[in-house]
Amino acid sequence: MNTKNIVDIVLFLYNTGLLTALAYAGSRFLVAHTKNKNLLMLNEWAMQAVQYAETHLHSSTDKKKAAMSFLTERLNANKLGVKFDEKQLDTVIALAVRQLKGDKDNG
Repeated sequence: MNTKNIVDIVLFLYNTGLLTALAYAGSRFLVAHTKNKNLLMLNEWAMQAVQYAETHLHSSTDKKKAAMSFLTERLNANKLGVKFDEKQLDTVIALAVRQLKGDKDNG
């Protein structure tokens, strides 16, 4: 395939809107993939924070503060701190606590 054929194909795709649609679909896929990875990391780090707090602290208030601090520091260190608000962090920590307690009850 020569350069002229490639240019003709690209121009055809552009003029029909297919190139734009493909670029848009590709960018949406990358955004969704990145967002999913960020959420998975958030859940993993929340579990680590809760496990640490449960193991090393006694007061439930101290445990929650330590878990929130650990999670916030981890997110900020990875430039993800602005992607999640305090309510989301509070929720993910509560879910990690529930999951950890469920694992203890079943184990």
